[in-house]
Amino acid sequence: MNAQTPLRIGKIRYLNCLPFFFGLPELLRAKGIVPEPSFFESYPAEINQAMEKGEIDAAPISSLEYLRNQDEYLLLPDLAIGTRLFARSVLLLSRKKIEQLNGAVIALSRESLSSSGLLRILLGKKYEHRNTFEVTEQDPEAMLRKYPAALVIGDQALFCQPKELVYKYDLGELWQSWTGKPFVFALWAARRDFATRHPETLRTFSEALRETLLKNLADPEALLKQALGIAPSDKRFCQMLGYLVNLQYTLDLAMKEGVVRFFELAHEEGLALTVPQPLRFFE
Repeated sequence: MNAQTPLRIGKIRYLNCLPFFFGLPELLRAKGIVPEPSFFESYPAEINQAMEKGEIDAAPISSLEYLRNQDEYLLLPDLAIGTRLFARSVLLLSRKKIEQLNGAVIALSRESLSSSGLLRILLGKKYEHRNTFEVTEQDPEAMLRKYPAALVIGDQALFCQPKELVYKYDLGELWQSWTGKPFVFALWAARRDFATRHPETLRTFSEALRETLLKNLADPEALLKQALGIAPSDKRFCQMLGYLVNLQYTLDLAMKEGVVRFFELAHEEGLALTVPQPLRFFE
């Protein structure tokens, strides 16, 4: 790597990625990665687009983005964002019971990819519904004024307090109750061409990412205080703490089984044209 080619990292601007990124620039500097990496911060769908176009080199990409472009990516070992029970930040907000949504037009957040695919699968296969979907700006109140139901993700879903009484369906919980498996929303990946050209840089980055994650998850209370300046007396503190503790950040066997099952169903539903291949990791 030379001065003209710094490592370009995608950063999702949601709370669920805080354990990966707080303290990471300092650790990368300490490990001697030069030139200093750059960060592109956005929502998941835009991170996916930047990775696909080669505008960034490594990022937590939507699991569905990995499936659609498997030949372009290598996964960083054991790193993911998922849930074994409920997600809390991936919600279907609905003015009707989910069983009554057959035939409805449903709003999808433009910020989402994997969650949108998961909702399509759940409605089509679990509930045997036939729905139409429209991608919109993520604004829960505006979405529910226009549509009977809306998919909302990230911090807006986590802290969502609709003015009207609506049903809230946690997609992670619906998936787990249906399949018995965890759901993986995002996988840490690097572009294969970058891994080929700069394996040592990527190896150092992967190690630093794991170190940062383990350090931050060892004391999530301190993470919230230091990274966000939020005090335990804040009414959101316990909510955020419980949220981070519930998430799964390691890609163990059960998580791998969950993502493989999602890939199979996504392919069956036509959400990805490519046939799922075995997960490929950067060594």
